[in-house]
Amino acid sequence: MNGGNRRVHGVTVGTFLVWLLIGFAGLLAVPAVSHTNAETTFSLMASSMAFTGMAIAQFLATRPPLMEYLFGGLDRIYRTHRTIGITVLLLILVHYFVTPNFKGLALTSSLNDLAKEAGTYAFYGFVILLLLSIVKTIPRTRVEFPYHLWRWTHRLVGILFILVAFHQTFIKRPYDGTAMLATYLNVFAMLGTASYLYTQLLPWIRRRRYEVFDIERHEGATIVSARPLGWRLKARPGQFGFFSVKKKGLREPHPFTIAGLDDDGVVRFAIKPLGDFTRALREGLTVGDRLTLEGGYGRFNHRRGGNKQIWLAGGIGVTPFLAMASRLKGDEGQDIQMVYCVRDKNEAIGLETFQSQAEKLANFNFLLHDSKTDGRLDAERLAATSGIDPGEADLWFCGPPALRKAIESGLRVMGKKPKRVEFERFEFR
Repeated sequence: MNGGNRRVHGVTVGTFLVWLLIGFAGLLAVPAVSHTNAETTFSLMASSMAFTGMAIAQFLATRPPLMEYLFGGLDRIYRTHRTIGITVLLLILVHYFVTPNFKGLALTSSLNDLAKEAGTYAFYGFVILLLLSIVKTIPRTRVEFPYHLWRWTHRLVGILFILVAFHQTFIKRPYDGTAMLATYLNVFAMLGTASYLYTQLLPWIRRRRYEVFDIERHEGATIVSARPLGWRLKARPGQFGFFSVKKKGLREPHPFTIAGLDDDGVVRFAIKPLGDFTRALREGLTVGDRLTLEGGYGRFNHRRGGNKQIWLAGGIGVTPFLAMASRLKGDEGQDIQMVYCVRDKNEAIGLETFQSQAEKLANFNFLLHDSKTDGRLDAERLAATSGIDPGEADLWFCGPPALRKAIESGLRVMGKKPKRVEFERFEFR
C-alpha cells in the first residue's frame, strides 16, 4: 500500500478519473450508433475509447503537477500511462478486425477517403510503436530494445495521434457533429494535440542548464555536483529529476533521485553504474561538462508522513534519504529512525551526513546495516535494532522491491504492520 496517494476504495483518484473518462467515451458511443447493428456499435465503442485513451496518454506525458498529486507520484503516472498503452492496443485491434458496417455521414468523399488512409497508416504505426513500448526484450532472447531507440520512436506516437484525430473527425460515421460523442471526441482531439505540441516545447520550458564542478567516484556510486548556469532547478528533498549530458552517448535524459539541493542552486546526484548509460556516465563525465536537468518530480517526502517514521534504504536507494536528512532541522515534530542497508560498508555513501545529523538532532537516529558482517536484514532484525516500533510508525522505503516485500511480510507476521508504507516504483519504460 502507499498511504500518501489520493485513493477511492483502494484506487488513486487519478487512475479512477482516467478509466472513467475512457469508459464514458464507450457509453456515449452507444446512443450515437446503436441504430446501426451490434458489430458497428461494438467497433465504434472500441475506437472511441481507444481515441480517448490516446489523448489522455498524450496529456499524462506532459507530466502535469496536478495529476502527479492525484496519482501520488510521477512513477504511478507512468505505470498508468503504460497500462493505457496496452488497453489502446487491444481496443484498436478490436476496431480493426470488427469492421463497422453502416450508411454514414461524411463531409466530402475526398476527405473520407483521405481519412480512411490516415487511419490505416496510423493503425499499423500504433501497433508497431505500442509493441515497442510494451515489450522490452525480444521473447526467448536477451536482446533488448535500446532506450534511445525506444525514446525516439515514442515521439512519433504524437504524430500518429494527429493522424488518428484527422481520421476520427473526417471518416464516414453514423452520427453527425452535433452528437455528444462528436463533441466529446473533439475535446480530446484538442487535448491530445495540444499536449503533444507542449511536450515538443518542453526542452525550452522546464529544463535547466547546469555545469559539473565536482565528481566523486566511490565504490557504490558516482556523486556528481553541478551549479546552475541560469534558472535553478525547483525540487524538494526526496524528489527526482531527468538528467542528460551535452556529450556524445550521454544526451538521452534518464531519471535519477536528487541526492542534495543547496540554497544556492547547487545540485548533487548519486548514480550507481548499473546499465550502459550509468557506466558511460561514470567513465565519460568530466568537470566542466554541461548538464540539462528537469524536475523535480515525485511525492517521496517525509513531511507528508506521521510523527514516527522509519526510513529504510537499500543500496543506491539511499539517495532520497540523503537529500531529506541533510535538510532536517530538528523542529519537524517527527521522530525518525534511519536504517541504511548495504551489501558491504565500502559501498555506503553519505555516511558523514547521516552521522553528523544523528549527533546534532534529537529526533534523528541512524543505523548502518552491513550485510557482509551483520547478516541479512529481515523484519525481526529491523524491529529489534530500530529505536522506533514499526507497528507505531510509517515505513518509508527506497531500494530493491524484494527487500521491501520481505520486510513488509515479516512485519505483518510479527503483528507490527506499519501504519503505512511509502515507496516509489522507478520503472519508466
